[in-house]
Amino acid sequence: MDFLVKIFKALANEQRIQLLRLLLGSEEKEISELAHKLSLPYKTVARNLKILEQTNLVNSRRWKGMVYYSLRNEPGLEYNKLLYDLIRKRFTRPNIDLTFLRKRER
Repeated sequence: MDFLVKIFKALANEQRIQLLRLLLGSEEKEISELAHKLSLPYKTVARNLKILEQTNLVNSRRWKGMVYYSLRNEPGLEYNKLLYDLIRKRFTRPNIDLTFLRKRER
């Protein structure tokens, strides 16, 4: 499968976008903390983070039996910065009314 398709599939899940949003504001977070903030089961968060890790969107680090995740920002992954900026804008910009795009009822 094309890598770009994998990235878009990973981002097609609201929970994964929420995980990236939480990681945008910090260096790294432990899975339990992310699960608590999203009110999701630990296993669900772990599975979603694994998918994000497989698409090079996040890093994981083990320390004293805990797993910590952070965003991947190293050189060569310039598309990550664009994706992170899109997610940041989605949550900082007020909702835009797009009703004018709908066809007028006749």
